[in-house]
Amino acid sequence: MATNHQEHVRRAVRWLTREEHKAKARELREELNRAFTEHPEETGETYLEHLWFTSKMAARFLYAMLVLMIHGLFPFLLTRAASAQIEVIYRIMKTRIPKSRREAIDADPGI
Repeated sequence: MATNHQEHVRRAVRWLTREEHKAKARELREELNRAFTEHPEETGETYLEHLWFTSKMAARFLYAMLVLMIHGLFPFLLTRAASAQIEVIYRIMKTRIPKSRREAIDADPGI
């Protein structure tokens, strides 16, 4: 005789294996896949390549922020380190921004 738990499992399996539920699961899986891959593919990267690049850029920003904080407290220290790092970040990002957007950014004096 089947236990109450086993019956619940059987009913759950029957429910999950209904065609409309399988279709919904496929649709959700495709949406999730698209959410994680659409933008990286636009930049010519895989998800992991994009994650690695953004992690390295975040580290550069963190370094620049720390250097700026130290320089702010002690103006005689690190007088060029933050601006040099910002220039490196700009050169890296400039190569990744589409030309039309880059021109708009460069033309905007407020940036």
